[in-house]
Amino acid sequence: YDEQRSGDGAPPRNAAAPADDALRGAAAAPADFGTLLASFSASREASLVGLRGYILTEGEGFRTEWREAAAKLKSDADAIERHSASWTDGLRLVQLAEMKRLVERLLAEQRAIAGMIGTVNRYPGLQLFNEDVRPGLDKAQRICAEVLDVMLANSSPEDAGAIDPFAKLRGDLDDLRLSLVKFTTGSSEAGPPAAASRAGLSTMLTAIDDARKAAPASVQPKIDRLVFLIRTARENLERVFALRAGQRWDYADYAFKTRIVPLAGELQAIAASWEGEN
Repeated sequence: YDEQRSGDGAPPRNAAAPADDALRGAAAAPADFGTLLASFSASREASLVGLRGYILTEGEGFRTEWREAAAKLKSDADAIERHSASWTDGLRLVQLAEMKRLVERLLAEQRAIAGMIGTVNRYPGLQLFNEDVRPGLDKAQRICAEVLDVMLANSSPEDAGAIDPFAKLRGDLDDLRLSLVKFTTGSSEAGPPAAASRAGLSTMLTAIDDARKAAPASVQPKIDRLVFLIRTARENLERVFALRAGQRWDYADYAFKTRIVPLAGELQAIAASWEGEN
């Protein structure tokens, strides 16, 4: 019955329309290699831009942008691998294997860097200051106050000379702590405070050693503890200052420049060589 009606212009039900065949053929056809390469390069660049933005701003929008671009980069790499099934050029296949390794390394490095954002691991020097130096200086200041309390409890005007160095030390430690907080959280252009230098802290230790000789025997163990804390702070501060002066203070930024950018450059070089052949 349907075949009898085909004469009135309507196609038979079991006959496929030529337009439908064309659409299905287009959908099944593999993407043009040039298009794949362009998408791959765009995804690579977008992942760099998104991650760089996340490093600079810690904004969730950039984080989302980076994650989407990273997923697209992996998808584009997989599409290129599928396209390679018909390749007969050995060099291209070797480059493909290298591209796959580079993509995996790049994405792993990007994830590691993104994982630092908002954590103490991003600034190892600041972490050292906050977890070791600052608590040590706070403890030293408290011990200095305890020494003063003991010495003042049974003091006379004749004891002023022995008390004065510890009163000065208490104030110096407070100034030192505040200047170090400002230095580690602000611009490093001015350099570390002079009082926190090795020479400055060595002068402080010499003054404490001289003052210890005139201090009561009951507080000398506390003074020894005070000396130990300041010496430890001096050693740790040298590491903090070295990190602050170098590129590794912001380790996320350092890793982006020294690991991400070179890997992305290697990927782009492979893509560029393929584009020249395409």
